[in-house]
Amino acid sequence: MEPIGFIGLGRMGLPMAGRLLDSGQRLVVHDVRPEAAASPVGRGAVWAASPRAVAEQARTVITIVPSSAEVRAVFSGPGGLLEALGPGHLAIEKTSADPSATRELAAAVGGRGAALIDAPVSGGVRGAEAGTLSIMVGGEAEHLERARPLLEAMGQRIFHVGPVSTGHAMKLVNNACSAAALVVTAEAVAAAARAGIDPARAVEIIQASTGRSNATETKFPRFILNGAFDAGFAIRLMVKDLDGYTRLARETGVPSLLGTAAAEVFRIALARGMGDLDHTAVVRLIEEWT
Repeated sequence: MEPIGFIGLGRMGLPMAGRLLDSGQRLVVHDVRPEAAASPVGRGAVWAASPRAVAEQARTVITIVPSSAEVRAVFSGPGGLLEALGPGHLAIEKTSADPSATRELAAAVGGRGAALIDAPVSGGVRGAEAGTLSIMVGGEAEHLERARPLLEAMGQRIFHVGPVSTGHAMKLVNNACSAAALVVTAEAVAAAARAGIDPARAVEIIQASTGRSNATETKFPRFILNGAFDAGFAIRLMVKDLDGYTRLARETGVPSLLGTAAAEVFRIALARGMGDLDHTAVVRLIEEWT
């Protein structure tokens, strides 16, 4: 079995790499923080000192880092992947990145004779740990089929969205819906509480009615009403994705009134120093305001 390269061992990447190891894959791993590789290396993964060194040992390389800026550094920086990619290489880019940057990157990768697909995920840290992520893939069907066994080890539902960059666009669209639903549900539950309705009861009834969403199905029962606020996705990352969605809407000529409003709530939370808190903690702002 050929080794698989894996770059980015953060909160999402580490459990995803673990799922690949569980499935029997051999991994060559890299992260800007060498200590982040302790767990997979302890399970038999091979450490590589640079992205280039990963591609020199693996023809398939998975990347998942915080944003397009880090993706650019991994591919184009000193010791980057582009120095070693060539015919037969496949890059599977799983960052929540900007579609326009992904198209530019795909062209650069193609110029080396290699191929790239974008395959961001939804489902949070728990989904990464359980292997139940939804994966949205942009790129050629033949490249998706090559990657499918790896994606199936990490996720439960795999969607071929369209050409390269459409996976990243779909992830931004999904997160805009998720953020808006969370904010409006928080406002509505606060209003219900002010009207004398128990918040848990309000969430239960909304979930059984036409106002239901992932906010009432999962986020309020599991992460908000109990005060845990630990869904596994930081406010600063939500702001990054909502900014990306705003750019996507502008590029495609779509007005984004509600998306912009939701983004502003999260941006206020970021300005208040809440960036490293879980995105569900944005509800604390609504509580404070009411």
